[in-house]
Amino acid sequence: MSPPETPNPEQRSNSAILCVGIGGALMVLSWVLGVGGVLATALAGGDPAAMAGGIGALIALPLTALAGMLLIIVGGIWMFARVVADSREGADKERYRNVQR
Repeated sequence: MSPPETPNPEQRSNSAILCVGIGGALMVLSWVLGVGGVLATALAGGDPAAMAGGIGALIALPLTALAGMLLIIVGGIWMFARVVADSREGADKERYRNVQR
């Protein structure tokens, strides 16, 4: 029986990258849907239901953009902290010796 393989040290940063990617996607999505909300509100023609939906979208979408911005900031700080922590660890040669291929 062979000994268990050590985990890849490079897989620890996947969560931070996902955090930044999801934050960016939220910001892009809120911009695209915001344009649609503005157009829906402007072209509603006095229909109260369409006006209410457009106004609701115009309130909710900036909150989505803010959440995306916070995720990008948190993910960026997280990645920076990982880089600093990785650079302070000793035995750089040992670190890359058993990396999964």
